[in-house]
Amino acid sequence: MFTNTRAVSDLSDIIVEYTDPIEGFKGWLVIDSMIHRLAAGGLRVQQGLTCECVRRLAATMTLKMRIARIRADGAKSGIDYDPASPGKQEALFRFMRAIKPYMQERYSMGPDLNTTMPELDAVCRRLGLSSIKNAVAKSQQLDDDAFCQRTALLAAPLGPATLGRMRSGAGVAASCLATLEFLGIPPQEATATIQGFGGLASGAAYFLHKAGVRIIGLADQEKGLFSINGTPLNIPALLVAQEGGKKGIIPRTENSAAEYADNKKIYDIPCDIFVPAAIEKAVDKEAAQHIQTKAIASGANLAVTEEAEQILHERAIPVVPDMVAGCGGSLSMEGLYGPEALPSAEDVLAHIDRKTRQIVKTMLERSQQENISPREAALRLCAEAPLYPDARPYGPL
Repeated sequence: MFTNTRAVSDLSDIIVEYTDPIEGFKGWLVIDSMIHRLAAGGLRVQQGLTCECVRRLAATMTLKMRIARIRADGAKSGIDYDPASPGKQEALFRFMRAIKPYMQERYSMGPDLNTTMPELDAVCRRLGLSSIKNAVAKSQQLDDDAFCQRTALLAAPLGPATLGRMRSGAGVAASCLATLEFLGIPPQEATATIQGFGGLASGAAYFLHKAGVRIIGLADQEKGLFSINGTPLNIPALLVAQEGGKKGIIPRTENSAAEYADNKKIYDIPCDIFVPAAIEKAVDKEAAQHIQTKAIASGANLAVTEEAEQILHERAIPVVPDMVAGCGGSLSMEGLYGPEALPSAEDVLAHIDRKTRQIVKTMLERSQQENISPREAALRLCAEAPLYPDARPYGPL
């Protein structure tokens, strides 16, 4: 079947532009850098998506790899399509068929906005690929059995979901906990608010609650749920209720210690750490001027605007940038495919937690010592990362 794709390459990246032959929508795959064997990043389905947005997201993925010292480059893909459309699965199939050669050789795909690993893997099977991570097997030099054993761990049950679904949220939670430690706030005394209740946000909520942090506010695209008199929200009950409802939406449950209200109230709740884990530009100039928090961990890509970050830095509110708070998914791949022996799901989680905390501590200390923003400190750490073009992406050199 005819598909219209256009590939442009230069020394730094590859851009594949797709035009759907049936519905006419656009899609893009961007490989930000060609230094290493592997490039990794998620696929999103988003109405109004642009090539420029995909390029920025791919560049952020490269920064995640550099600061995590993973020997891979960043990539991103997506289609400009309504995620609620009944044609979504077939649209994904046609787009992924067009970029299949890259998935076989270099591009390690993951789920992103409005996609899940099971639905993407279902498309892969139709395409004759065993996994959206097929390129990892080649770059990591894993035989079929070893690759399949490790990849299968992503479906291992973990808390309310699976390792594959919880891994990114674990990274966000670890970045929050490391920031609280830097500020001298014990988890059991800390409060948090979270914007979002999709896979990333609910995973962060689960791990923060497990660590003893009191979550006192949540917001989704429709509404907010806020504590009354500082009583923490019942996160386990909300996660259980969510399984039977609409994904990404806070379920309505009976709780006399909490109230539902306008989702914009999330910016007005005093807390120790605020986690924007849903949309881009969630914290803009206006929000940055009045938000009542001691720190922010940007779980979602591009969640805090540059202007907002500068205002927050002037207010002495540290912002863990998306390239750090959002690198749990990348670190999970290192924890999964890097060890010589087959790890457990708990081993992968421990790797995410340990390495995220180390990165955040190093970044915040450098920010303080050099009187620069955490993002600038992170960018300097990225620039100092050694590059190993011929090495395996994960594990010892």
